[in-house]
Amino acid sequence: MIKDKDMKTKQLFSLLFFTLIYFGCYAQTFNKPKEPTFDYLTIDIASGQPILHWTAPSFDPQYPNPIGYIIYRGSLLGSTMTFFEIDTVGQNTFTYTDINANGNNERLHYKIASLGLTEPSRLSPEHAQIWLTTKYDSCNAKLDLYWDHYYNLDINGWSNPNRKKYQLYWSNSPDINSFQLLSDSISIFTNKYSISNVQENTNYYFYLTLERKDKPYKTYSNLNHIFTKMAIHPDYMYLDSIIAKEKGMYIYYKIDPFTEIKNFKLIRWEHADTSRSIFSAKIIEEFSDPTKTHSIDSNDNWAARTRKFYYKIDAYNGCNAVIKTTNLCNTIIPKVRPKGIKVHLEWDTLLIDTERQPFRQGNNVEYIVYRQAYTQNEDITGPGELNIAASGISEAVFDDDLSSFKGHDPLYKIIFKYFIEAIERRPDNSGITFVRSREAIIEILPDVIMPTAIAPNSSISNNNRSRNIFEPIISFDAKYTLTIYDRWGGIIYYGNQGWNGQNKNGEYVKEGTYIYRLVITTDDSGDVIKEGSVSVVYPK
Repeated sequence: MIKDKDMKTKQLFSLLFFTLIYFGCYAQTFNKPKEPTFDYLTIDIASGQPILHWTAPSFDPQYPNPIGYIIYRGSLLGSTMTFFEIDTVGQNTFTYTDINANGNNERLHYKIASLGLTEPSRLSPEHAQIWLTTKYDSCNAKLDLYWDHYYNLDINGWSNPNRKKYQLYWSNSPDINSFQLLSDSISIFTNKYSISNVQENTNYYFYLTLERKDKPYKTYSNLNHIFTKMAIHPDYMYLDSIIAKEKGMYIYYKIDPFTEIKNFKLIRWEHADTSRSIFSAKIIEEFSDPTKTHSIDSNDNWAARTRKFYYKIDAYNGCNAVIKTTNLCNTIIPKVRPKGIKVHLEWDTLLIDTERQPFRQGNNVEYIVYRQAYTQNEDITGPGELNIAASGISEAVFDDDLSSFKGHDPLYKIIFKYFIEAIERRPDNSGITFVRSREAIIEILPDVIMPTAIAPNSSISNNNRSRNIFEPIISFDAKYTLTIYDRWGGIIYYGNQGWNGQNKNGEYVKEGTYIYRLVITTDDSGDVIKEGSVSVVYPK
C-alpha cells in the first residue's frame, strides 16, 4: 500500500512539474506584446487636431501585457509613406490627440504599437482620415466636392461592408454650430458630390462624416473651406450720352470703377429688339479699363446720317458670359423740310430701355430744338445765331416759324442749321440720358404760290385769305407788279397789289380764264417772273 501511495505521489509531482515547465516555456514564447486594435481616426473640425481611438489587445498568456502605447505618424518621403514615432502614452490610455498636427490642412496617416518591456509590438494597420477637397466651376455656378475614402484595409475594421452612407454638412461660416446637413445618403462607393447654383464671392465650408455599421464609431473628415472667387461685378453700368459730330458718334458711359471685370464690349445694333438686331450687331470697341468714359464710332459715317443706331456695353466674365449690360441708347436723326416761312422738323424718338434696366419705369423724354441762322456773309462752320426754337416738348415733331427773320435779310438768303437734344428724365426731373443729333442744314428757297381762281363777289376767306382777291403768296420779302390779260392780250389790270376782278373801268370782268404775269423784284437777286392763268367765277 505504501509502495502504491509513493507511486501516485511521484506521478502527481511529475505532472505538476511538466505542467509548470510547459506553461513556463509557452509563456516565454513571445517577448513582444500584441498590437492594439486601432479603432478609428477622426478630426476635430473646429481645431483640425486628429484624434486616435484604440482598444488594448486581448489577453493572451503567450504575450506580455503592454506597458503603454506608441503613436506613429506617417510622412511621405518621395513616393513612400514612412511612419515615425511621435509620442508614447500609458497602458490605461486609449485615445490620443495629436496637438502638433492639423487634419484640416493635410491628410494624416497613423499607426499604433503596444509598448513592451524590451521591445514594442508590431504596428497596427494604417488609418488615414477622409480627405475632402472642393473645386469651383465658376462658369456653371457649381461646386464639385471630391474626397479620398477613409483608409483602413483591415477586413474587420473600416472595410466597405462595415460602412454606412456618408453624411455631408455645410455652412457659410466656420462656426460648428452653424452647420446643416446637406445630404445623408451619399453612397460609400462614390467620392464625388456636386452643388449647383452657388453664389459668387461667398464662403462655403463642408465636412463629411462616416459611421460603422457594427460599432458605435463615427469619423469626421477635414473641414474644407472654399471661397467662390469671381471678379467683382460692377454695381452699375449705364450709357449716359451720345453726341453726334461730323466725324463720328461720341458715346459716353459710366462703369463702376471698383469692378474686377476686365472685359467690356461696345456693341452697335440697328434695331431695338434682340431678335432683329442679332444680325446687325457690330462690335465697335473692346476694352479692359472700367474707368474708361467714352468711345468714338466712326464706322459707316454716312449711314449714321440717315440711319438710327443703338448702342450698349456688355461686361463679360472669365467664362465669356455676359454678366451685366448697360441700357440700350439710340441716336436721333432729324428730318427737315420747308413749309413756306416755316420749317417742319421730325426726328427719331429716344428709347427708354426698361427691358434691361427696369428702374427706368416712369421716366420721360424731353426734346429741345436748336436753330442756328447764318446770313450770306457768315461762315456756316461758325456758331451763327444760335437760338432755342423749342424746349420741353414731348413729341418728336415741331414746326419752326421763321417770320421773325423777315426784314433784316431776305429770308431765302439765310441758311439754317437744326439739331435736336433729347433728355431722359427721372420722375424727380433729373436727367439720366442725353443724346444730341447731327446738324441738319436747310435753305428757305424763294417760293411763290398763286391762287388758281378768284370769286370777285364772294365774302368767304380761305386760310385767312379772301377769295375775292387774286394776289401772290410770297415766302420772302420782296416787291412785285401784277399784270392781268384777257384772251386777246389786252391789259385788264396792272399794279403792285392784288387784283379784285375788275377792269380799268371798275367793272367786274366776265367769267372765264385770264392770263397773269407776276414780276417779283428783289434787292440782290434780280427779278423772279411767274406766269400762268386764273379762273374768274361767280358762285350763286
